[in-house]
Amino acid sequence: MRILIVACIVALTAGILNGAAALADYLAARQPAKAPDEERGFVLIDFTKPDATSAWFSLNDGVMGGVSRSALVPTDTGSAIFQGIVSFENNGGFATMQTNFAPARNLRVYDGLQLRVRSDGKRYGIYLRTAQQSVVYQATFVAPRDEWHEVRLRWSDFVPTRFGRQVRADALDPSDIRALSLLIEFKQEGPFALEVKHIGVFEE
Repeated sequence: MRILIVACIVALTAGILNGAAALADYLAARQPAKAPDEERGFVLIDFTKPDATSAWFSLNDGVMGGVSRSALVPTDTGSAIFQGIVSFENNGGFATMQTNFAPARNLRVYDGLQLRVRSDGKRYGIYLRTAQQSVVYQATFVAPRDEWHEVRLRWSDFVPTRFGRQVRADALDPSDIRALSLLIEFKQEGPFALEVKHIGVFEE
């Protein structure tokens, strides 16, 4: 009987510890990421990691009958290239690659997104999705052609849109980031290529 009681206590203790660890992991994901003081930033997506592109998927104008194409291709030098072709056929004209966060990322302690990119000179965008299912928050940038460049997009740069058009809605809530997309549209037909080293956040 004593052995049985001891075994039950051990099993109960292990269950409590495992449950506490799972709860701690969940709460850590919900809390704002802590940045080292010397960096004052946090890398969300690091393309130097070999499997960093596997969590991305394309969402192109095919949902509306278009034929634009996109892909996110890892390189041998620790980056990824958002590339493809934008076509105006069948009323198309945009291409995106998206990754989801589960649970949602709480980034309210930061001031915005920071990307290290090497561009073809075209205009690109970032989509952020929150619990507001019908609204997508968009910010755009143009980086110098054929050279590495740091792009900073403040949370206030992200405007609410629906089907590519700005709408009236609440401002972006950076404590509830559920998805991030790389985007090209803006009436730019033809091939495109944007090389990305990492996507992170910054604090001023």
